[in-house]
Amino acid sequence: MFKNVLVPYDESEHARSALHLALGMVGDDPEATVHVMTVVSTDIVPPALFSPAETAGVMPINYDAYDSMLSSIVEHAREEMHADVENDLGEDMAKLKCAIKIDAYLAPSPVDGISAYAADHSCDLVVMGRRGLGALRGMLGSVSYGVLRSIDVPVLTVK
Repeated sequence: MFKNVLVPYDESEHARSALHLALGMVGDDPEATVHVMTVVSTDIVPPALFSPAETAGVMPINYDAYDSMLSSIVEHAREEMHADVENDLGEDMAKLKCAIKIDAYLAPSPVDGISAYAADHSCDLVVMGRRGLGALRGMLGSVSYGVLRSIDVPVLTVK
């Protein structure tokens, strides 16, 4: 039924459960793709660094340096997540028939990044943890709640 599944991944136990559930749903389908992604915030460098040095009290950076730095951070996040997913899945990763795409996505917030990624990659299902690394116990996390409200595809939340 689902062929293009998105799993937002933050290394939490709920995200790991979501990944395993998504792979259990479509892992045997060679026509399916599971997108495992993380969001890298665009707010890594404070806006003060783009202000004139005399008003901010720090050395400003130029756009090219900022863009290069963000690209490097996104690539590093992608590599770390790839290693973490491979470690989590172990030998099972080689047995999967579906395609797995591991990516890091640059966005102002996790909700914005997940929503944009789902739209950009025509995902037909999002399987995500009910709460991530920073959420309060027993409550639906603010990211999963935001995603539920911001996209038009089914969202399955996992404990």
